[in-house]
Amino acid sequence: MPKLIALRRARKGKGVLPPNPTRWEHEHNALDLRHELDLPLDARLSHDDAFGLLPNVQVLSHLELQIDASTKDHFNGQSSGRWSGMCVQYPNGSTLVMYNGHHPERRIRATLMEEFFHLWLEHPTEKLRLLGNGEGRREYDGTKETEAYGSGAAALVPYQPLKAMLAAGRVVREIADHFFVSEPLVQFRIRVSKLKRPAMRKC
Repeated sequence: MPKLIALRRARKGKGVLPPNPTRWEHEHNALDLRHELDLPLDARLSHDDAFGLLPNVQVLSHLELQIDASTKDHFNGQSSGRWSGMCVQYPNGSTLVMYNGHHPERRIRATLMEEFFHLWLEHPTEKLRLLGNGEGRREYDGTKETEAYGSGAAALVPYQPLKAMLAAGRVVREIADHFFVSEPLVQFRIRVSKLKRPAMRKC
């Protein structure tokens, strides 16, 4: 822990944190991960490498699993009401990270990094209730959800190279392609980092 505190203190004034103190914890979480992976800030993050840091974790699409039809129905489709991912912890200490196999690969990357940070930050496991009428309810902590998603997004698209790319005239689509994420995720990072959006251009 002292080493981690020292590492975080050393980042101040180095241009790696955005001018938004309310998001600094998310930024530090993301930078801690890249430091652990020895991954440059402008390099594309592999969620496989990230999960490799966690013991006894298996990552699978819901399409690869033998699950009952009522549970699978909560993943099928791409509407906003469908589940994108979840962690299932077993009594033997192992964990299954299940994601929506119908979603585009770039969205899956964001989902998996969110689930990664739930585990990395040791967030309490969500409670899942499947009702007799086929409906499902998930009890979750909104603060923890925000932290996990914000940290995952910051790990995928770090502030410093994002700022540099925007200053160089790169547009959202180009930045999204560079990091292999969705354009909405890049727009989210621009917004929470308090950066100026690039002017629209055709190319």
